[in-house]
Amino acid sequence: MNASKNRNALLVVAAAALAWAAPAQPPSPEATLRVVVRDARTGQPTPCTIRIEDSTGRHLTENRSLGKGLRSDGTLQRELPGGQMRIRVVRGFETEAAERVVILEPGKETRLEIDLKRVVDLRARGWHSGDSHVHMIHGERTILVTFDDVALAARAEDLQYLSLCQAWNLPKATPETLEQELQKRSTAQCVLTWNLEAPKNYYKGDAGRCLGHCWNLALENGNRGGEDLIQLLMDASAWDYESDKPSYANFESHRLIHDNRGKVFYTHPLRWWTGPWGGRGGYQHQEKMRVSNMAVELPLDVLVGPTFDGMDVITGTGELEADEGSFKLWSMLLNHGYRLAATGSSDSCFDRPGGATPGATRTYTYLPEGFSLPAVARATAAGRTFVTTGPIVLASLDGQPPGAEIRADGETVNLEVEAWASGEAAGDLEKLELIRNGIVAKEIPVTGRYHRVRMPVRESSDAWYSVRAYGRGDKRQRAITGAFYFRAPGSRPPAPVPVNAKIRVVDASSGQVVSALAEEVYQRGPIVLKGASSHPVDGEATLTVPGTARIRVTAPGYQPLILSPFLDNPELVKAVTTLAAEDLLDWRTFERIRELLSKVELEFRLARK
Repeated sequence: MNASKNRNALLVVAAAALAWAAPAQPPSPEATLRVVVRDARTGQPTPCTIRIEDSTGRHLTENRSLGKGLRSDGTLQRELPGGQMRIRVVRGFETEAAERVVILEPGKETRLEIDLKRVVDLRARGWHSGDSHVHMIHGERTILVTFDDVALAARAEDLQYLSLCQAWNLPKATPETLEQELQKRSTAQCVLTWNLEAPKNYYKGDAGRCLGHCWNLALENGNRGGEDLIQLLMDASAWDYESDKPSYANFESHRLIHDNRGKVFYTHPLRWWTGPWGGRGGYQHQEKMRVSNMAVELPLDVLVGPTFDGMDVITGTGELEADEGSFKLWSMLLNHGYRLAATGSSDSCFDRPGGATPGATRTYTYLPEGFSLPAVARATAAGRTFVTTGPIVLASLDGQPPGAEIRADGETVNLEVEAWASGEAAGDLEKLELIRNGIVAKEIPVTGRYHRVRMPVRESSDAWYSVRAYGRGDKRQRAITGAFYFRAPGSRPPAPVPVNAKIRVVDASSGQVVSALAEEVYQRGPIVLKGASSHPVDGEATLTVPGTARIRVTAPGYQPLILSPFLDNPELVKAVTTLAAEDLLDWRTFERIRELLSKVELEFRLARK
């Protein structure tokens, strides 16, 4: 047995020696692939995304942020193994994707020239696309991101504008430093600007009690009082675990945004999931907790305002159930007389693997007089929009864009609709839906990649219409127009709901009632603004103030005290922060909050100076 082992060992050594002595095989030379992508109309190289797939289905990837594919300014050269390669070039939704199959030969260069043709030129028709919910750094920080990466991605997606939100790859981000970085990378065809996902507000830092997230657009670089607007908005929201931070309502951030000429929109209003959370900020760790990104303050903000301009009816591309809920929520609000813009955003995160997808969901805004950021903010807030993950749908009622108001006089007007399949998608259109008051009034099956239809409509009372388009074979392919409104004579939108507050003023030590002065004040984020009215209080009083106000009480010899009818009202805080997704879709939730606003009780316990 030992002899056999020795013999086998000698054979292994001999084989190894022969292998060592054999000449090494030279590596196979790589093939060179050179790609030039041009705009078919101008003949100039055009930014795009190039996806290269070998015969095994493996994708060439350079940046984990993008995942499959390469961003290009229109030219690309790579050394690749020989063999069959499938090349697919895309550039947003308005341009027809191009696909080629080539055989690369080792040691040789293969040159590929591709002309990209537009399916439709929406800018020529006055429609401009953008995405205002894109994170340069969301927080994961697993991938290094540069401003050049962001700029090329926006151009490759054919976005007219991209508004980049926090955090940013800068030592100190201020409106001035951000504007400097973004302006030098902007072009007339692709404008880069900054914004914040703000408010992004968790009550007492509790991710189970999210008040809601918003994005904003076209903020002025400065602030009325000269403070850093970015810092003010960050101070006015409590993020995860910031349990000791002062509490502010979302509508108080909305005021700050509007006072700086911006517009503000709720995003992913019905998003939540179950997962681990806690272990910091005084919160116990839980393996399975309902983590919320829902907009539970939205019912309050609607009733006391609305204090915001619109909401995302689509966020990202994969949250189909939540997006359907968002559409139902938007429809319910319109059915109760509120006019809120329909928007969409990608919630892209460049520092996540596969997260650099700006414009995956985008908002198109109608700007017949040309593009500017202030103009797009105003028109978006006015509802002159459509939202899409790919399909394109243009609708006009009596020649007017979404957001228009038509007199409900019983006369027939025509709703004109044009729809195109996404240039990125391989499939055709599947159907169009005419929506009346949130319900499908008519379904139109579609074959092919383009469809045009005229539908007569007439109304004698308040109503609204919208159009939805769907791509074939992929539920994620959908588009929604903003609303068209029929308004009957004498009809009015709901008035803001005030607060009816019974207040009591006492000495904090003795409990004795104190004569004082109560005045309404407002928060512009963390900044206190004096309101228009004040009321003498002889210990107790009942006040009616706007729903967005706080109340400040002053008395000689005492320190002033400000209380919020919302945040210092445990019953209302509980009613709002414990809402579930289904509660947001139930109008009885809004009526319950209205009732609570009518019977607020606040006790001011004044401390002596």
